[in-house]
Amino acid sequence: MLLLYAIPVGIVLGLAAGGRLAPLGAIHIRFWPLALGGLLFQLLLFGPLAPLVGTLGPVLYVGSTVVVLAALLANLRQPGFTLILLGALLNLAAIIANGGQMPASAEAFAALTGAGQVPTTDFSNSIVVAPDAPLFFLGDIFVLPRQIPLANVFSIGDVLIAAGGALFVALTMRRPQSARAAPAAPAAVPPRGRISRAVDG
Repeated sequence: MLLLYAIPVGIVLGLAAGGRLAPLGAIHIRFWPLALGGLLFQLLLFGPLAPLVGTLGPVLYVGSTVVVLAALLANLRQPGFTLILLGALLNLAAIIANGGQMPASAEAFAALTGAGQVPTTDFSNSIVVAPDAPLFFLGDIFVLPRQIPLANVFSIGDVLIAAGGALFVALTMRRPQSARAAPAAPAAVPPRGRISRAVDG
């Protein structure tokens, strides 16, 4: 959810730095259908499919995350994508270390929902664990205040992903406008005297 806030933040920063919105319409992301497909699948995985996946949930979660990571790797030349990739790798490390779900603190969920547990019995991307769980510090241990729209728990990796997203938008807006094609130079015309001599000869 932090990424949704990162986009308008990036636009504001880009405009403040003298950037333009036009370059955002010319973005070329390699393998973007792959990344979009992985993210859309996760929306289904944690939504309509959550009651159905059972023990396959963690495998599907990790697999779809790897698909998104592959697309990120193909776009590392884009500004901010190194931060996005680093954040995604930190999240994936915590997920794998905890059996295919993101470790989360009970305190974070208590601050968000009033109860120190994941608010569903179906498969979820998060699982409440004890502070001594593997890579707990990389888990969802932070929380946005519930008064904020789309408030949720989040991790250090999520912060890096959001920062990379804002940086990508801001720096893309500052890209120089593509130079227009220079008009073709007129064909060289030999002096009249040379034409006359060529004809007379």
